[in-house]
Amino acid sequence: MARRQYDVTLFGATGFTGRQAARYLSEHAPPGLRWAVAGRSRAKLELLQAETHASGIVVADTRDRAAIDAMVADARVLASTVGPFAQHGSGVVEACVRDGTDYVDITGETAWVRGLIDRHHAAAAAAGTRIVPFCGFDSVPSDLAALLVASWIRDRWGQDTRRVSASFALRGGYGGGTLATALHSAETGELAAARDVLLLNPPERASDAERARSADLDAVRYDAIRRTWLAPFAMARINTRVVRRSNALLDSIGQGYGPEFAYEEAGEHRTRAAAEAMRVGLRLFERALASERARALLRRVGPAPGEGPPERAREQGAMRLRLVAEGASGRLVLATLRARGDPGSRVTVMILSEAALALATQRDALPRAPGGGILTPATGIGLVLLDRLEAAGVQVEVGPVLRS
Repeated sequence: MARRQYDVTLFGATGFTGRQAARYLSEHAPPGLRWAVAGRSRAKLELLQAETHASGIVVADTRDRAAIDAMVADARVLASTVGPFAQHGSGVVEACVRDGTDYVDITGETAWVRGLIDRHHAAAAAAGTRIVPFCGFDSVPSDLAALLVASWIRDRWGQDTRRVSASFALRGGYGGGTLATALHSAETGELAAARDVLLLNPPERASDAERARSADLDAVRYDAIRRTWLAPFAMARINTRVVRRSNALLDSIGQGYGPEFAYEEAGEHRTRAAAEAMRVGLRLFERALASERARALLRRVGPAPGEGPPERAREQGAMRLRLVAEGASGRLVLATLRARGDPGSRVTVMILSEAALALATQRDALPRAPGGGILTPATGIGLVLLDRLEAAGVQVEVGPVLRS
């Protein structure tokens, strides 16, 4: 690693999310950290370097294997925003595994990551290389919050965690990259593959019992503890798979959340009518993605790749995640994570940047096991990342539920 020129290389730095991440790094990278902006256009990179004072620029295109290999070989940590990752990310990850470069990205493409696990997990684990997808809004809040409550229950009550019910309240928009990924996943069949509730689990840790208790929420119900209506949530099919992989990987080293652990995720709504409308809306959107004609319409009327929510939506957006966790004794814990800014842009940029900085500057503090492989945020970076996010402004609260 000593021969490498950059501690962090940000790939896709001239795209919508990449530009924001470059600005974040320019403001939050510690003194002495060497970081580079990377992408296809030298002219755009030079302008961005002048704005952010990045240490260097790297010209690389995913279609140019030699350029990708050179970029990866010169970085200790590679942070990528270049999606859809199933189209543009496989060669980058392969190069990172081959060269021992730690890696983070903002994908939500679970079927693509399943392929990475099958092809590269063993080699990355053997080398101690940390390949950590899902380091954006999907799926860091869910994954780290589940780790937080399970750790809290074990440390304070000496118990396993039986179940966790998580729910999101969001304010913000969405960008063209998100739509492009959804359309690509529908066209390639990856969206259908993602319906497997244990898609990311190691095969030996995908039991029938866990599958039975892991069904996706498909109904509306009222939660008396959070005093809100719960409905199916668009990101749940990503986040739940990631949380279950974390538990499976930790269980393989004797640190799992519990033998009966179950995780469910929902969206929060003030009224039953709003919750029902969301449930129906998600079903209609899924049907639209299955139709070639509807996909063509979505491409015409939706935001283009590289186009994000307007500045006002990015500034006024917000995220709140609440989890009710049940210990083996039946006692309950409530945890809350709050963040300002649009979840898909501002929050994602903060998470990706802090994940890369954690790998680059705090490697000795990261979880010692599993240590390497195609990991999750909870297993690859752990509560070190949550501490960094808290220092960056994310509010975290956790404590027992006091029943009257």
